[in-house]
Amino acid sequence: MKRRAFLAAATSIALAGCATRLGLADRVEVDQQTVRGYPADGADPIDVAVRRYDLADGPYYEGTLHEPLADDLDADDPLEISDRLAARLESEFESVEYRIRGCDVDGGDCRQTTLVRSDFNDLEAGDIADLVVRSSGAGLLAVHESHEQRR
Repeated sequence: MKRRAFLAAATSIALAGCATRLGLADRVEVDQQTVRGYPADGADPIDVAVRRYDLADGPYYEGTLHEPLADDLDADDPLEISDRLAARLESEFESVEYRIRGCDVDGGDCRQTTLVRSDFNDLEAGDIADLVVRSSGAGLLAVHESHEQRR
C-alpha cells in the first residue's frame, strides 16, 4: 500500500472511531440487508432481495431473489448491486431503497435505515459498522469489523 493511501485509510478509521466515541456515530451489527422496490402502480413494495446473518452459518439469502437479481447473484455472493443491476431495478420500479437493519453491538436496540447504494455495497450482513444516522437515512463511516473476522 502506498504511503498516501495508508495515511488516508488510517485517518478515516481514526475519525470513525472518534465519531463513535463522541456519540456522533452509532456502531451497529448489520443483521439484515434488504433491497426494496416500490412499483409505479402504487402496489405494496417488494423485497427483491433479503440477506441476513447467522453467527453459526454466516450470511445467507432469505427467501427467493427477485428475477433481475436471481440471474446475477449466487447463494454465496454478497448483496452488491452493480450499476447494471441498479438500472434494471430502476426501470422496473418507481423507486428502489437500499435498507439495512442494524443492532447496537452492546445488545441494545435494532433499527432499520436506508443507505445510498455505494455505502450499501460496502457492507455485508454480519459486519459491524460505524454509521451516522440522519432523518433521511444513514451514512457509512467505516466497516469496523467484517463478518469474516468474527467467525
